[in-house]
Amino acid sequence: MSAKYVDLQVNGHGGIDLLSATSADEIRTVSKSLYKNGVVGYLPTIITSKLSDAVRAIKLIEEVRLAPMPGEAKILGTHLEGPFISKDKCGVHPIEHIIAPDLNHLKALLNAGLIKIVTIAPELTGAIELIQFLVAKNIVVSLGHSNADRQAAIAGFDAGAKTVTHLFNAMPKPPLDGLAQVAIEREDVTVQIIIDQVHVPNDLVKQVLEKVSSRFIVTNDPIAAAGLGSGTFPFGGMTVNVKDGQARRTDGTLAGGIGTLPQALLIMEELGVLKADALASVTTRACELIGVNYQELIES
Repeated sequence: MSAKYVDLQVNGHGGIDLLSATSADEIRTVSKSLYKNGVVGYLPTIITSKLSDAVRAIKLIEEVRLAPMPGEAKILGTHLEGPFISKDKCGVHPIEHIIAPDLNHLKALLNAGLIKIVTIAPELTGAIELIQFLVAKNIVVSLGHSNADRQAAIAGFDAGAKTVTHLFNAMPKPPLDGLAQVAIEREDVTVQIIIDQVHVPNDLVKQVLEKVSSRFIVTNDPIAAAGLGSGTFPFGGMTVNVKDGQARRTDGTLAGGIGTLPQALLIMEELGVLKADALASVTTRACELIGVNYQELIES
């Protein structure tokens, strides 16, 4: 399969976790594994962690981004998923490293490498100011890992956030009226969603995609275990168990994805999603969100 897909949220792949990687070669292992699974470009994603660990990981990612090699998915920048997120909706993010919005902390992360997306919870004190700061730097802000109600979600999008991280996961779920509902309603918001028959039920996926057909992006949210089958794998400073097609922390909390984008396309086909919309969600639309030319990417 020739690589052609783009994934904006990759925690790891092929046995390597990006946050705990210790060398540029390990980062390249992720890029090679993704390429074999059809991915031509991606955003390495750093979850909530100690500042020193995040900076170290971003700098390693930068080494590889600046020196791409054949047979590797190209690194398009880094996605910071945290640490300015909700403790109530942290998922597997280590709660001890979640902090209140802090400009100096953010600047230290931005100085470590090319940051393309920052996921933040808009309801936190000081979040709106950070969103505005990032938007002024042309960095995409995604709302996620958030307990935002309708008012807080609207404030975040009005401040310049233009996408949402893994719709329905780590946010108030229907019928609660919060971040997910606002993201679906607003025509100026791009909806990122995991389609793997694990994170979001197929019937809900179908309902949502009918409402956001021209503005959704699919991610696998893959972790180190992706592409390797069952077993125990690293994820940040923890371990996750993969069994029966699901990756979960030892306490049962869902911990990212192990599917592939071709599998997501098959699911969308079965759900009756228009082929053009489905294909755009894993190619051109993802590139447009982060300001990358898709044609140049696949030809480079």
